[in-house]
Amino acid sequence: MSTEIKNIVSHRFSQLKNTGFLKKILNFRDQKRFSTYLVTTFVVLATLAVFVILVALYGYFGKQVESEFRKKVLAEKGQVEIILNNRISSISGMLKDLGSDNIIRVTVMLDGQSQLEDRVSEFYPSREGVFFFVRKQSENEVIPDSYPNLSQELIRFAKESYPYGEVIEENGETRLLWWFSTPIMHQTQLMGTAYALYDMTRDYKLISVVNQTVSGDVSIVKSDRLYSLISKTSISLDEEMRQNIARRLELLPLGNTIILSKIDGFDNLYFHSSLEALSSAKARISLWIGLISIIILTLSIIMSIYLGKKMVAPLRQMTRKAIQISEGEKDLQFENNANNYWEFNQLSQAFNFMLANLKDAEEQSRYKELLENVDDAVYILDRKGKVLEANEAAYAQLGYTPEQFFDLNLTDIVPAADAALIIDQLREQRDAQNPPKMTIETTHAKIDGVPLPVEIYSRAISYRGRKVILNVARDIAARIEAEKEKRYLESQLIQSQKMEAVGTLAGGIAHDFNNLLMGIQGYISLMRLQTDPDDPNGEYIQGIETAVNNAANLTNQLLGFARKGKYTLRQTSLNTIVESSTKMFTRTRKEIVTHKKLQDKLWSAKVDPGQIEQVLINLYLNAWHAMTDGGEIYIGTENVYLSDEYCKPFEVPGGNYVKVSVTDTGEGIDRDIIERIFEPFFTTKDVGKGTGLGLASAYGIIKNHNGIIRVYSEKNHGTTFNIYLPASDLETEDVTDVEVKTDMVKGHEAILLVDDEEGTIQVEELMLKELGYQVIPALSGRQAIELYKEKMPYLDLVALDMIMPEMNGKETYDALKRINPKVKVLLVSGYSLNKQIEELMDQGCNGFIQKPFDIVQLSHKLREVLEN
Repeated sequence: MSTEIKNIVSHRFSQLKNTGFLKKILNFRDQKRFSTYLVTTFVVLATLAVFVILVALYGYFGKQVESEFRKKVLAEKGQVEIILNNRISSISGMLKDLGSDNIIRVTVMLDGQSQLEDRVSEFYPSREGVFFFVRKQSENEVIPDSYPNLSQELIRFAKESYPYGEVIEENGETRLLWWFSTPIMHQTQLMGTAYALYDMTRDYKLISVVNQTVSGDVSIVKSDRLYSLISKTSISLDEEMRQNIARRLELLPLGNTIILSKIDGFDNLYFHSSLEALSSAKARISLWIGLISIIILTLSIIMSIYLGKKMVAPLRQMTRKAIQISEGEKDLQFENNANNYWEFNQLSQAFNFMLANLKDAEEQSRYKELLENVDDAVYILDRKGKVLEANEAAYAQLGYTPEQFFDLNLTDIVPAADAALIIDQLREQRDAQNPPKMTIETTHAKIDGVPLPVEIYSRAISYRGRKVILNVARDIAARIEAEKEKRYLESQLIQSQKMEAVGTLAGGIAHDFNNLLMGIQGYISLMRLQTDPDDPNGEYIQGIETAVNNAANLTNQLLGFARKGKYTLRQTSLNTIVESSTKMFTRTRKEIVTHKKLQDKLWSAKVDPGQIEQVLINLYLNAWHAMTDGGEIYIGTENVYLSDEYCKPFEVPGGNYVKVSVTDTGEGIDRDIIERIFEPFFTTKDVGKGTGLGLASAYGIIKNHNGIIRVYSEKNHGTTFNIYLPASDLETEDVTDVEVKTDMVKGHEAILLVDDEEGTIQVEELMLKELGYQVIPALSGRQAIELYKEKMPYLDLVALDMIMPEMNGKETYDALKRINPKVKVLLVSGYSLNKQIEELMDQGCNGFIQKPFDIVQLSHKLREVLEN
């Protein structure tokens, strides 16, 4: 049966273990509980407080009891001192009475020994420890010579030692002796001496009075013993007690039960008091204090348990709500109950405030995450301009740490005027429901003082219950740079378009002017053929030809500016052109010192050497005019690489370029006119000292070579011209001088002459006929096509003008090629060799001659085309 019960219990215990119930109980037992901790704390604190208070009370009341006991002892000692002093005074008075007793005096004088002894014994008997004696002057013995209970040795000791409160041991008894004396006089004659021997130990009346008056005793100290006068007991004194007695303390404890106090005026007498009363009083105090402490501790435990429950109840309620909130119920509120303690209501309010802040913190977290992912600087200011919040971009882009940035004021970040404008929003828009946004372009000061251009979007907002300013600052340095670059590109484009327009105009003028010069040059050439060399008009003809050549040079410069003046391109080293041009310049301008810094292994460039040399000469002359009192010119060459971005404003591709720089130490160029220096006919020189075409033609020539020319100048600090020409990978060609031919060569072939200008075609026709050619004139491209179709078998050459209305030279040439792919064509134009002419030459055109030309030049060019 017992085995079955045991099995059932074991089975039930296993079930409990499996369900975890026992584990929960054990865990509950091991868990810390605030209520237990609170009650324990209260009890411990109450116990400590009670202990401290009781110790203090015990100390206080103990001191009070000791003080009262001390006062009592000293008071009783004072009473004993009075009794003893009165007794001594009484004995002294009795002795004086004896000394002044006439009978005693007479008896001493008559030497009646027996009478004297009877007188003393009768009238001054021994009592209360006092013994009287009389001694004659001439004798040594005293009368009476003995008393009962008083030995002769003791009398002799007193006579010899004159003890005064001296302790004597006799036959095992302790005596405290005083020996008093007074003279017996007859008039002025000493008759004898009266003595009184006082043994306080035999003064039973005194002892009785002391015993009745005080609760203590009178003790006699003799060597190592303490003798009690009243109780007749003696106590042995150890070394420590004797040392304490020798120190003559006011109150001298002897062991745990006796306290002594020295009786003033008596060397060996001490007031002897028991400590039992003091100990009894302290015991009573301890008893009462113990009872009070038990009562207080009991009450404190009861109050602690009550207060613990009362305090833990709201905490448990708060815990339940906190668990609900942690499970997602965020709309709960902690209650403020009037029955709760003020602290718990404060805690409830704190929890409610915390819940509100948690919601706000979640929003702030999302807001902060949003801010930190914004590239713009975002910061919030109070009404005084102090930074309250900021994202990383706000301080990182200025070089500050977060701590440094949050110590700043808006006036430390932006200029004072802009800061005042931003902060004034709070005052001006204080009551506005939807305050407008302010946009301002200003700068942020970096930590090193360098300004950072920004665009600030500022608005007054409500933030955490107060009005603040939200600033969103965007770095616009790149935008400003882009706008600056855009303006620069636009200015370059406008300048380029303006120069293009002016160039077109100049080119047209030069072309028309060359046509006019062609008529003059042609007629002069014909006149020279018909004029005898000795004719005095030959000089005038030469003058006209010189003027025509000068005018042609001017038109060539205009054509150079118009980018229609390029002739033959050769693979050339610019170092060679620099060397030849400077040598030519310095030969006639010795007041100018030139410095050359030419790069070795300079890349070659495909250029017209004559025109590039003309550009450099123009730059040298321009520098010379800027240095009226002499100066220096620095000329350099180098290989450079230009990016596409750099080349974009100049409408040329990026790549390898050969750079030529010309720097002077002259007076420089004003900023107001530096953009106009490449315009044709613009000059700062006096009238008659310059045409204003030098820099214009240089600009056109470089542009026509797909190059770049730039100028840098500061007033009174000189000027630098930089020329960039495209580098070529081909080898440099050898340049040989061309022999100038002056003889005229005639022919007989048939030529179709095409030109829309009647004056020009007439003089050209005359010149061709003078050279022996057959000429068929055509005043337009269409007419030329019709004539060529009709007379193609008889025609050997077509002299074709490039610029004609309706059907220009290129269109006419293409039509002729379709008719006869082997047609020979000599291009004639008032423009110099340009891109359009080069294209026609590449397509098979046989030659080119520029107006104006003389009959000799024409004759050689015709033979060159016809014979090749």
